[in-house]
Amino acid sequence: MNSTAHINRFKMYDGLLLTIYNDIINLQLGCFFVKGQSHLTFFQGGSTMVNFKYINLLDQPTGVFRLIDWLESNFLCDDFQHFCCLVAFAKIKPFYKLHNSIQLWNGKGKDSKAIIGIDHKGTSIQALQYALSNFDNVDILHLKYATFHPKLYLFYGATKASAYYGSSNFTSGGLETNFEGGVLIDFELPKDQTAFNDRLNQFNVLSAPTCSCSTTLTPAFLNILISKNLLLDETIASPRTTASAATPSSGATPSATSSSGALFGTIPIKPARPIPKSIMLSAASSSGIVINPPRRTSKKSSAKIAKGISASTSKSAPKASSSYIIPVVVDGFVIQVSPHNNGEIHLSKLATDQNAPFFHYPFTGMTVPKKPSNPSYPQCVPDPIVNIRVFDSTGALVNTVLNYSLNTIYYTKKSEIRITITPSILNGLNLAPTANYPILVMRTSAISGCDYDLDFYAEGSTDYNNYLALCNQSLPSGGKPSPRKMGWF
Repeated sequence: MNSTAHINRFKMYDGLLLTIYNDIINLQLGCFFVKGQSHLTFFQGGSTMVNFKYINLLDQPTGVFRLIDWLESNFLCDDFQHFCCLVAFAKIKPFYKLHNSIQLWNGKGKDSKAIIGIDHKGTSIQALQYALSNFDNVDILHLKYATFHPKLYLFYGATKASAYYGSSNFTSGGLETNFEGGVLIDFELPKDQTAFNDRLNQFNVLSAPTCSCSTTLTPAFLNILISKNLLLDETIASPRTTASAATPSSGATPSATSSSGALFGTIPIKPARPIPKSIMLSAASSSGIVINPPRRTSKKSSAKIAKGISASTSKSAPKASSSYIIPVVVDGFVIQVSPHNNGEIHLSKLATDQNAPFFHYPFTGMTVPKKPSNPSYPQCVPDPIVNIRVFDSTGALVNTVLNYSLNTIYYTKKSEIRITITPSILNGLNLAPTANYPILVMRTSAISGCDYDLDFYAEGSTDYNNYLALCNQSLPSGGKPSPRKMGWF
């Protein structure tokens, strides 16, 4: 068969499949879709009703699109007065990053509701503490022998609504770095009222007391959930894997991590947003962020926004009066470093002040001075065990050291933590005086028997630039023209 015949046959099959697809959609939904790249237009009764946009599976890992940005922009949008979401799992880090926009939303008298699942301990104490204090109503949904697993985020006002329907939980991974899919749906009201009500009703039918599986969250009920060990405590480290089953965490380019014998390759992953500077400054002064019920400055009536909206969209119970101090939970620390000739690296006083527990400080040991006249300093005993990787300016992995004993002290004169690494290990970094500072990414290790993974990046690679973007705090310059920077993630 020649190529023309092949093409004609494929066209015939393609046309047949499209006809069948449209027939099925018409029969089941009374509508059909027209596809155009990543956009879908929804037709009903011959007139355009709703606009869809696909979120592609690679969008979040590569940073092309992230749902947390969509959430933030909608919290700041004057077109919306109401927010509701239902998610299987919720954790605290997205709340850190959306805190300022949520506070502005609340300050304008807008309302927010959530239905959150607690299956498999996928939801944390800290996330529920935050939601309880900042949302108008939170319901917890749980059913024995069935997993609550949907994800819906919905913003709406008098003339517009916008929804996400897909796979993204309210977690840092779900909103930023995971492979996630779904659609964004925009509604014009009241023209798209029927289609919008269908989405809203997905939330309403699962709300308490309409749904017998849902219970409204209160401080007392939160304590019950905690006492029954149904929630994750994000301040407690997860059980570690065995060394044989894990490798140091990866965020490097394919050339850096792909090697003969590796089971999987990789792709460049853009890191999640850093934790805001304001959150870390709060942590430095109070050992966490203080969450108070916000003062509403322009409380609005909760009239229905359009005909057909259920009365359940109006304001429900007021926010809980309880305040919480929520510890700041981090995955890691990133800092520009300037290793000394002896291998000593200064990690900064700011970092120690903001999150001393990350470094296991205060230390229990003391250094033994080489000279009796020299001072002694607090020392981490035993030495933390770390895995070290060094990447050059091309992103290539040029050195790996496993199970390294990291000398770690608290230099009292400067109130900062200092670590020492054998200088030859850092070969491959450009340490010339004219070069920009290399970057150290320090993560709590997932490997049993290992405390941290330390990744060093020389200027020039995509990873260097990605991690530099997480450095949202400047350190004292010490008289140098360019101050070092740091951040938490």
